[in-house]
Amino acid sequence: MASIFRYVLLVVGGFTAGLVLAAPSVDTYPLADGLLPGPVFTSDVAAAAAGALAALTVAAAIRRHVLAATLVGAIAVAVVALPGGWRFDVYVATIGAGLLLGALVVLGAEKLHTALAGAVVAGLLTTEPLAQFRELDSAPQRYASYLAASVQPVNAAWLSLAIVTAVAAGVVALTAGNDTAPVARARGREVAVGIGVPILGVGLYWSFHYALFALDDLGEGRWLWGLVAVPVLIAAALWLRGRTGAVLLAATAVVVAVDGTVSWSPAAWPALLIGPVLVAVGVWLGRRRPMPLIGVGLLALAAAAGIFDRPPWDNVNFAATILVVPFAAAYTIVASLPSTAPVTATSLALPAVLALPLLAQFGWTAYTPLTDDPAGWSPSGWVWTSVGASTAAVLACGAAMAWFRYRRASEDAGT
Repeated sequence: MASIFRYVLLVVGGFTAGLVLAAPSVDTYPLADGLLPGPVFTSDVAAAAAGALAALTVAAAIRRHVLAATLVGAIAVAVVALPGGWRFDVYVATIGAGLLLGALVVLGAEKLHTALAGAVVAGLLTTEPLAQFRELDSAPQRYASYLAASVQPVNAAWLSLAIVTAVAAGVVALTAGNDTAPVARARGREVAVGIGVPILGVGLYWSFHYALFALDDLGEGRWLWGLVAVPVLIAAALWLRGRTGAVLLAATAVVVAVDGTVSWSPAAWPALLIGPVLVAVGVWLGRRRPMPLIGVGLLALAAAAGIFDRPPWDNVNFAATILVVPFAAAYTIVASLPSTAPVTATSLALPAVLALPLLAQFGWTAYTPLTDDPAGWSPSGWVWTSVGASTAAVLACGAAMAWFRYRRASEDAGT
């Protein structure tokens, strides 16, 4: 019985953590001034960075009272989901989700990490379509495009998931009788990478925000600094000991591939189940046949599908978003496990921390072309550049994974 509730705790809790970290401001009040001056610290990226640091702290330092940390995280998410709000509630939500994620990483050792990873990926990828569906479903049809999802008095998804997580944690605590997790002590490199990733995300968001608002009304600009994240994360993964950085490379490939896909709005609630079902298939296959390079190849194809940006060929990109990305993301991350608790927590929070474009073209002329945009397959020069850079970044992550295999083979031969 305890093992069943442990699986329920990992799956529901992991899904909750991914859902909250990916969009902490859904159904919450916007920050008026923020914790620090400037709009960067009122953003979802800064809030997700705080959650990632909370997850790292729990995963690296807590070995006793793990279920207590889980309960605190679930309660924090449930409180924010209730009616009303206050200035800093997005930070409360993400820190609660971070506590939840870090505690579950410690609690779910080895085989259980696959279930947790799949649940977090499902939550991360379900956030946007769920918000779009709730926004359109809750508003009058002809005004649906102008109303925000935050008009809802209660975030029913967060609240129900947090309650189930808290109940499962309580049952596990009562039936297991041991709130101590035998996890190895965190190394300095793992903690350094876990701290550096949120700093990188906030720094890149600050650069993007500065570039976006530095233009005049008729200007046009391009921001390319997001690509810096890819070599930095690859270097960090290679710096970690052994093969523990493979899951960080997998998460980086997922971030790049998801950035190049289109957003979508499900017309009916059963469509929201497509992503989680494909994630479950990816988790199952990634556990039975772990070949992360195949997953990276699928993510590279999903990123390359962004070249089809005009009808009717844009359906190829849409199909890649709906069908390929959930399966490939879950498969790649699960196939790259196991890893240490701090690296796993940092990697699973990475898509939320780096929820910003790696390349961006902005300005009045970027959104309102001076010439007609005919249908057919004729991508612009910027589309070729952005899609090519994204695809190359995913392949670079795959090359680093291949180096892991070569380095491991060399170490085995030398022993």
